[in-house]
Amino acid sequence: MYITALNDFNINDLKQIGMMSLEEYWLRFEAAQIKKVEETEKIAKQSWLNQSVQATKGSSKNPQPKFKQFEEFYNSIELKNKIHKNFIENYVPIAETKKEKEKTEQSETLRRFEEFQKMKKESS
Repeated sequence: MYITALNDFNINDLKQIGMMSLEEYWLRFEAAQIKKVEETEKIAKQSWLNQSVQATKGSSKNPQPKFKQFEEFYNSIELKNKIHKNFIENYVPIAETKKEKEKTEQSETLRRFEEFQKMKKESS
């Protein structure tokens, strides 16, 4: 706990760390992880801009960019949702990615189908 607080929370006073509640520790820990994702996103955006000028696919006569959107290269929304899901028991993503939306819809469809099959069996 002390190592993480000293390293990730920018707290240098051991007394302050000792007085921190477990709830405050986990809140700070989650915030530190989100901050790291945002810092990595800044670096990734710079990388993406650099590579988008250079990286192509297709033939040399008809080159096309490898990534058409930044989110294909680095998806911070998905990473932040994963972090929040680890800390918040019933976390519902506010801004789902297209991939997550499809997965949620598929899960819901499967759940409804299984429920339908169960009801069908019970009525027979």
